[in-house]
Amino acid sequence: MRLLSIQLTVILVFMTNFVSCLDSNFLDSHWKYAIEVQGLPPEHFSVLEKNLEPNACQTCHNRQYQNWKESFHSKSIGKGFLWQKEILSSEEYRSCFQCHSPLPETKSELSIEFQSEEILNSKAHNFPYGISNPSILCASCHIRNQVRYGPPPRTNTKDKLSSKNLPHNGYIAKTEFESSAFCKSCHESKPNGKRLNGKKLMEVYTEWEKSPFAKQGIQCQNCHMPDREHSWKGIHDKTFVQNSLLPTWKITEKNGIYHIEAELKSINVGHEFPTYIVPKVYLRFFAIFNHKSKPVLLEESVIGRIVNTSLTEEYIDSRIKPQKSHQVSFDYYPKENKVHQLLWEIEVDPDEQYVRQFEEQLSSINATKLTVESKRFLQESLLEKKNSRYLLFTLNWQVPVLLPQ
Repeated sequence: MRLLSIQLTVILVFMTNFVSCLDSNFLDSHWKYAIEVQGLPPEHFSVLEKNLEPNACQTCHNRQYQNWKESFHSKSIGKGFLWQKEILSSEEYRSCFQCHSPLPETKSELSIEFQSEEILNSKAHNFPYGISNPSILCASCHIRNQVRYGPPPRTNTKDKLSSKNLPHNGYIAKTEFESSAFCKSCHESKPNGKRLNGKKLMEVYTEWEKSPFAKQGIQCQNCHMPDREHSWKGIHDKTFVQNSLLPTWKITEKNGIYHIEAELKSINVGHEFPTYIVPKVYLRFFAIFNHKSKPVLLEESVIGRIVNTSLTEEYIDSRIKPQKSHQVSFDYYPKENKVHQLLWEIEVDPDEQYVRQFEEQLSSINATKLTVESKRFLQESLLEKKNSRYLLFTLNWQVPVLLPQ
């Protein structure tokens, strides 16, 4: 890459003297909708610097690129999104772009209404080889009007940086990139959005703001972007969720009656678990009578916010608040067979709401109106959502063998 020398001194001074407090004006302008076109790249930029495709950013930011490539941010425009174009109004469909495809250049890949001369001209200059993926890109968060933004340097780099080693005119350091407020724009429903039982459909930021984590200064990025990792792991990642919860149980037996007390505690989740309306978590307790018999279900409970598919009614909200727990207590009396083992399974269904909605669409009369491609997208996405379920924890309790007295 051709290294730059123009305007670097000013930018270098800014980088090493960035404002340490949050700038609400920056957040308001950075996430102002609709985001403006990037415009023409500076003439002195190299071909690589002018290209806003993530694989161009990979040249210098390979670790961030590799993490992003596997993340849900890179999949924000997928089959589960695209098939809905034919059942949503044009306005509803376009409103989804604000978070799923924020840049006007990427929006032009999804709707002719964003194919103005200005947008197409900007796309031609900033994506000279086309847009391979119109999802959330590096530029969606880090570039506005050809200016690069990012978090402050990890260490004082004043003595290491010079006008000879800063590509794309360097970058402007902003502490907001390490603040939960930076994530709010897409992870919190708008104030005037739909509410069920007084709650917005998505209140991740509000839930965090009320939590002990916010009081301790622990931000979204501390858990979802550790060491500035661009993976944004969440409910779909088994190990990540396992490290966030603690299941414990106690079983006692008296006069042939088993008393089970179980607790699933949220220990490292900075918002309600699970957040949003989509995921569900199932707690199931089984009795096993011998090695050959199938487990018998004794008790089942669900953790989540359950709403109908039309998003007009909330049935139950049993989610766990930060550092609180979900408790189950019941008695079991095996009348005939002798219990060999008690089993507690915790299963996560990350996409339960989508499964219900997609199944309903497939079985409805509207499915016959979908194009062949959209129906295929719907079917493939439904299968993907069904296969996202996983067993989070399995706890076994072996019935003690009573020795003769």
